[in-house]
Amino acid sequence: MKTIKILGYDYKLSYSPPLESGGMESAGRCETGLQLIHIDPKQSNSGQKSSILHEVIEALNYHLELELPHKTISQLEAGLHQVMQDNPDLFTKGVK
Repeated sequence: MKTIKILGYDYKLSYSPPLESGGMESAGRCETGLQLIHIDPKQSNSGQKSSILHEVIEALNYHLELELPHKTISQLEAGLHQVMQDNPDLFTKGVK
């Protein structure tokens, strides 16, 4: 199982079947108490990256007590994901 560091916490990435949240299927879920992020493996590669980014923002929201509404988290995720998609070299090779 892969891990991702978020503010010094080691979160495990779990790729599991579709998740349910309030009776609706979910692409991902962050369990901050368990330091576990679930991602639906049936998504495309881009969809999985987007979901991971969303759940990282959820973890930051929790640990930093930002109190961001879910809509704002989704908007930040969509914008940041697009920047990463449009500038892949910046995020894989560095600034130089």
